[in-house]
Amino acid sequence: MHHRVRLLLPLLAVLGSPVSAQSLPPAIRILLQRAHVPLSGISIYAREIGHRKPVLAFNAEVPRDPASVMKLVTGLAGLYTLGPAFQWTTAAYARGPVRAGVLHGNLYLRGEGDPYLITKSFWNLLHGLRRLGIRRIDGNVILDERYLTTPSAPRGSFDGDVDRTYNVRPQALLVNFQAVDFRFLPGRRTVRVIPDPDPTTLAVVDHVRPSAGPCGAWRANLHLRIQREHARNVAIFTGEYPRACGIQHLYRVTDNNHRYIAGVFRELWREQGGQFAGQVLLGGRPPRTRLLYRVRSRPFADVLRSIDKYSNNVMGGLLVMTLGAVREGPPGTNAKGLHVIRAWLRGHGLMLPGLVLRNGVGLSRTDRITAADVGRVLAYAYRGRYMPEYVSSLPIAGVDGTLRYRFVYSPVKGHLHAKTGTLDGVDTIAGYLQSGRHRYIVVVLENYPGADTEQGFQAEDGVVQWLFVHQ
Repeated sequence: MHHRVRLLLPLLAVLGSPVSAQSLPPAIRILLQRAHVPLSGISIYAREIGHRKPVLAFNAEVPRDPASVMKLVTGLAGLYTLGPAFQWTTAAYARGPVRAGVLHGNLYLRGEGDPYLITKSFWNLLHGLRRLGIRRIDGNVILDERYLTTPSAPRGSFDGDVDRTYNVRPQALLVNFQAVDFRFLPGRRTVRVIPDPDPTTLAVVDHVRPSAGPCGAWRANLHLRIQREHARNVAIFTGEYPRACGIQHLYRVTDNNHRYIAGVFRELWREQGGQFAGQVLLGGRPPRTRLLYRVRSRPFADVLRSIDKYSNNVMGGLLVMTLGAVREGPPGTNAKGLHVIRAWLRGHGLMLPGLVLRNGVGLSRTDRITAADVGRVLAYAYRGRYMPEYVSSLPIAGVDGTLRYRFVYSPVKGHLHAKTGTLDGVDTIAGYLQSGRHRYIVVVLENYPGADTEQGFQAEDGVVQWLFVHQ
C-alpha cells in the first residue's frame, strides 16, 4: 500500500482549483498518464450533495460495464420495494401425524430464497422440529424450491470455475451458499483439513504437506480435485501448506445443490439426535399440509449490508428473483426481477438512458450504465427516506468489506462509503465521500485491458484523493 501513497503525493501537490465539467484537472491527467490508463477507457463523475452541477465529469455519459457497482441500482430498488424490515422465511410442513416422537409420512422443506440461510439458520429450523418432539421421520424429506425458478445456465458458465461460490446459481432453498468451509490446521508433520459443514455426501482425502517459510500466497501451492462418485463426492487435497499461515479457510462448492442439502440435512439431523432412513428428494408441497416450524431471515437492511460490503453475487441474484416473486407472483425469475427494477426506476423518475440491465448484480459482460446515471441513483438514494440503510450498506475505505485494504494509509480512510466492482478488464468504484463539511458523490468506471490491475486502482484512488483534498 505504501507505494500507492507515494505515487499519489505528486497529485496532492498540484493546485486544486475548480475544473470545468468536461475537463480533467492536471493532477488527474498526469496520474492517468503515469498509470498508463487510456482516457477513452475511463469515466469520472463527481458532484457535491445538494448541487446539480458536477465538479468533475469526464466521459460521464459513456455507457460502460459497471461490474458489481450495478448492485447500487438493485439494492436501492430492493429497499423501496421490499422495505428494510422485510424477511424471508424457510419452513417445514407435513401431512401425516406425529405420534410417540415419530412423524408419519414425508417432511416438506420449503425455501423462499433467503439469501443468508447459513448453516446456523438451517440448524435452527431442524432444532425447532426436535423441540416439537419429532425424533424420527418415517418417510422422505422433500425439498420444495418452486418459489423461485433456478437459472438454466449451468454453474460456472460465466468463467468455468464451477467450484467457486460466486458462480453458485440462486435457488429458493440455498443453504450456506452451497459451500463447504475447509479449515487448514497445520502440525509438525501433517496438515488437517476439516470441512464445515460436513455433509454425509462428502469425503475428504488429505495429502497436504506442511512447509516452512512465510505464509504469502498460500493457495498457490495447494490443489483441490473433486472426484465425482455416485453416492458421494470426494475432495482430494494435495500440495504444500506453510505452517506460518496458522489456521486458514478455503470456501469451495463440492456438489450440486440437491445432494449438498441432502448431506447437510442428514448431518445436522443426526447431530441433534434425530433418526432418518428415507430419501431426500426434490418436489412440491402438496395441498392440506400443515406448518410445523419456520425460521425467518435477518431483516433486509442487514442482508443488503452483506450483499454490498462483500459484493456477494449469489445473495444479489436471490434479491433480484425475490423482487420478481413478491411483485409479480411466484415463481420468481431473474427476468421478473429486472422488470420490477426497471419499473421502479421509471416510477421514481430515474430515467437512465445508458442503462442496459441483463443481470442486476454485475456478473455480466452485457450490463451497461453511465457514470452520470450511477451518480443520479446515488443522489436519489441520499435524498430518500432509506438513506441511512443504503449508505451504511456500503464498504468503508480502509475499514471493512471490499475496501478494507484500500486507502489504509490515506487521509481518505473512514471518509468514503463506496461500492466496488471488478471483472477482467473492468474496475469500478462509486459512493459517497465526506470532505470536511462537504459530501460528494464520486463515480469512476474503467473498461479497458488491465483495468482490474494496479493501474486501475491508482486511477480510482487518485480521483478520490483529489476530490478529498482539493474540493
